[in-house]
Amino acid sequence: MHRARQMTGAQVAARPPRRGAAGILPTTISLETALYVLIFLAAVLTRFWDLGSRALHHDESLHTYYSWIYAEGFGYQHNPLMHGPFLFHANALLYLLFGASDYVSRVMPAVAGVIVVMLPWLLRGPRLLGRWGALFASALLLVSPSILFYSRFIRHDIYCLLGTFALAIAIVRYVERPEPRWAILGGLAIGFLFTTKEVSFIVLFIFVTFLAIAVALRAAPGLLLVAAGALVAFGAAAMTFKALGVGPLPGIPWDQPTSEQIWRFTVALFRHPVVVAAIGIALLAFVAAVWLLDRRRAGAGWIEGILGDAAEGSTAAALRALLTERHGLLIGAGLGTLVFVVLYTSVFSNMMGLASGTFGALGYWLGQQGVQRGEQPWFYYLLLVPQYEFVAALFFPVGIVCLGRRWLRARRGGSPLGHRHYVQGFLIYWAMLMLGVLSWAGEKMPWLTVHIALPLTLLAAALLGEAAEWLAQAWREWTPARRREALAAGAGVVGLAVAWFLVMAWASAGPYVEQETTFGTRLQRTLRPWAADHWWIVYIPWLLLALLLIAAAVRLGVRQMLATLALAGTVALALGQVHVGWHMTYRAGDVPTDMLIYVQTSPYVPRVTRELEALSQELTGGMNLEVWYDSGTQWPFNWYLRNFPNRRYFGTQLTETPTGPVVLVSQDNVTPQLERQLEDYVFQQYPMRWWFPEEQTYRRFAYAPELKNEGRQNYQDDQEPPFTLLDVAGSVWRSVWSLHEPEQQGKIFRLVAFRELPAPIGSYWFRVYVRADLVPYLNGLRY
Repeated sequence: MHRARQMTGAQVAARPPRRGAAGILPTTISLETALYVLIFLAAVLTRFWDLGSRALHHDESLHTYYSWIYAEGFGYQHNPLMHGPFLFHANALLYLLFGASDYVSRVMPAVAGVIVVMLPWLLRGPRLLGRWGALFASALLLVSPSILFYSRFIRHDIYCLLGTFALAIAIVRYVERPEPRWAILGGLAIGFLFTTKEVSFIVLFIFVTFLAIAVALRAAPGLLLVAAGALVAFGAAAMTFKALGVGPLPGIPWDQPTSEQIWRFTVALFRHPVVVAAIGIALLAFVAAVWLLDRRRAGAGWIEGILGDAAEGSTAAALRALLTERHGLLIGAGLGTLVFVVLYTSVFSNMMGLASGTFGALGYWLGQQGVQRGEQPWFYYLLLVPQYEFVAALFFPVGIVCLGRRWLRARRGGSPLGHRHYVQGFLIYWAMLMLGVLSWAGEKMPWLTVHIALPLTLLAAALLGEAAEWLAQAWREWTPARRREALAAGAGVVGLAVAWFLVMAWASAGPYVEQETTFGTRLQRTLRPWAADHWWIVYIPWLLLALLLIAAAVRLGVRQMLATLALAGTVALALGQVHVGWHMTYRAGDVPTDMLIYVQTSPYVPRVTRELEALSQELTGGMNLEVWYDSGTQWPFNWYLRNFPNRRYFGTQLTETPTGPVVLVSQDNVTPQLERQLEDYVFQQYPMRWWFPEEQTYRRFAYAPELKNEGRQNYQDDQEPPFTLLDVAGSVWRSVWSLHEPEQQGKIFRLVAFRELPAPIGSYWFRVYVRADLVPYLNGLRY
């Protein structure tokens, strides 16, 4: 770090590398470059290591199977049920190049995950994240458990995250310095984003509203009053119609609707009083906005009259540049449209994909919210994110407070916030709205966590970058003795955090005892008896930490003490993230002890597949074994049996005596009649998929009256719905207050740190029936 001491402020990274006589290859590399290289190598290792060992999730098998069908020449047509087309085109290409396998299926998500980790390099500018902040961002994205796990998962979310990140970079870079390349990147990112999944609509809404507010604040603040008035008027109209007994909006026909159903829905929608009122209010707001802008331009052109006096570096000035220097805008829009059209039309072979990718995709996503698939409660992400994203969750409120204080100081001083704080405000707005919209949405799934984790992580990195710059400045001024004190303080913070973890792990590792629970008698982990009677021991590291921080504040100064705490605390929390990420991703990736995994195909599915492949080779000399399978095992076995040309799907029940030597049947389709039909077969039963025990864990946190299924609204006590807002607040308070109990602290610690569950995981079983005369062959292959 010697070179870093020669710089000031945001220029704390090392000097540019010297070049050799030829001027081509550097003779040395900077510390910053070396750190990025290490992060890149670690990203490649963590994303690609052992990528094919985990069984394909139900949704993964859908994505891989239809990609494989596409690669085999049977075509692809976009269906909103399975989101955007990029995934299928990308995987089909990989199958053509490298063949179809579980590993190859996840290569493209892993590539996207590596790119996401490295993208903060584009935010190294002193007015963005700064060099330290960008390094922290890459490091934190590297060790983010949720982003790591879903970078190794063949779903659309990592692609959507990549497009979102690229668009965010294009926005802040263009506002900082309007250059055509950022407009082009933004257009490409939007086109790519809409080929991933419907979260792109939320992303675009968040980004556009932020930019609109930022422009209005600079150019025409009256527009914000118009927008606020329109929202209030719409809310009043909606409440009035509800009081008058007007019914809800018509349900969206999202499940493969016919043209007649779509037409009836459209007519009913635009005739609904709430929609009529919304259109009227929107028209009035538009007229008012045009009137205000017309007055603002005072006879000049619309662009120059409204945006002409915008300060350089503001959003309004960037908008003026975008509209007047259209070169980048037109190229970006053209390239983005090209990406959208090529992929949604399946390379111009399905022109109807343009309709299904716009109205169809939006209609499907909106329609799913009323279905409430998964029936997750309003507090789902509030409990999910902090279990994995320790750093991001902790720094979110810190970032809000810090930016609020700076804004108040800027207001009192009559000066605007700097562009770096503009970026932090953008990240806070992005994170808050993404958390709010996803928590409001009817369908909440764990893979959507990455869309919350990204802005939170970038915000944490921005704050850590500032803390590092403060310390770097102080470091140059400190004596060697003071520097040693700062290092000792940082090491002390990390050491005490580790000490607390070890003490807590020891204290909570008591014996298992039988206890009566709401789900029956079960062995439950208890506290160590001595620790339960002397629980104060777990608070000793916290007391020592408080004393250490007081001493550091006296010796180093309060600001430097807080910076030291932030950086050292981040090291400790990042180690915790590495621990939980390693356990979830590599040790127990196909065993759903993690809330973030939700439902997972068991490892027995690929194991059964390998045994059938071996049996087929033994009996037929190839893959010609006849395998029958039912509707319950169709997914994921459509994918796993793809190399068996004689596979046969028979639906829910056998209509004839099977001729194949192997029959796969799910637990729902096992009947006395089927058992009689398979009396010449011997079966072995396996779990096909299993899931995290929701009812015995996070669902007990609070009431969830927004769920349509009343049986899902309360797992905390015996109170019956309906629940009022006060009832919900009381249920939250009871859960929070229970944390003062040592037993509860121990349970939560064991859950987060070691994924020890208070209940067994749920499972869905299937049977593998093998003709009795072939069992010795199979056992010989197996054992």
